[in-house]
Amino acid sequence: MPQSGRTDGPKDPYLLASLHRGLEVLDCFGARNSWSLADLSTHLGESKATIFRVLHTLEQFGYLAKDAATGRYAPGLGLHALGAAAVRHEQLRWQALPPLQDLAESTGETVHVGILHDGVVVTVQIVDGTRAVRMHSAVGKRSPAHASALGKVLMAYLPDGEVDAVIAAQGMARFTERTLTTPGGLREALHRARLDGYAQDEEEIEAGLRCLAAPITDHSGRPTAALAISAPASRMDPARVAALVPQVKATALRISRMLGSPSMAAA
Repeated sequence: MPQSGRTDGPKDPYLLASLHRGLEVLDCFGARNSWSLADLSTHLGESKATIFRVLHTLEQFGYLAKDAATGRYAPGLGLHALGAAAVRHEQLRWQALPPLQDLAESTGETVHVGILHDGVVVTVQIVDGTRAVRMHSAVGKRSPAHASALGKVLMAYLPDGEVDAVIAAQGMARFTERTLTTPGGLREALHRARLDGYAQDEEEIEAGLRCLAAPITDHSGRPTAALAISAPASRMDPARVAALVPQVKATALRISRMLGSPSMAAA
């Protein structure tokens, strides 16, 4: 019998058996839109009691929906929301790439796009600069929101309660002598970012590294990502920052329009 995700090799000591079983059940809905308890039990070679508990749990969390008339299970709104989020992030990653490449080529500096996830900034796309000395990063890198230009831009448009939740969950650790470590200081920086349309990290995560970032908006005009350019502080004096700001904003706007955003005025 086909058993999705199973292997015949040694057991992984870190594998959660219950979660593994739940994911096996979810995988089945990729092949067929609806399943009965009996069909799933037979298909996966598990008892009805075991599969029922998995189905019930997934239903309670909205990942599956049960038809009261037929008793069959189908994907719920939770799965649709996850799928839509995955599509949005992939769309952002690949549609952002050509504009990022153009900006990296014109400036010689590393440029990247990030999103706010669980209170931290996650890099989803990056193009390295062409200069010998440059900032290095990677897709998937996680950065503290309060100390990064990306994080400040993304938090600048959040309701106060959500900013408070990020601070409560992640804290405000000090990384350099320039790191903002008080809620008041951070709120002032967020207010300035909203007014200016961009934010800076002035050696707040790493001494000698500066970044500036601008928001990327989605189809509703809501800032859901941000674009940043990073370079050694020696190349980011006030005159160069002033020259880079319009380029960064223009590139962020270009990506936003590719994502269907009307304008920042709707944010």
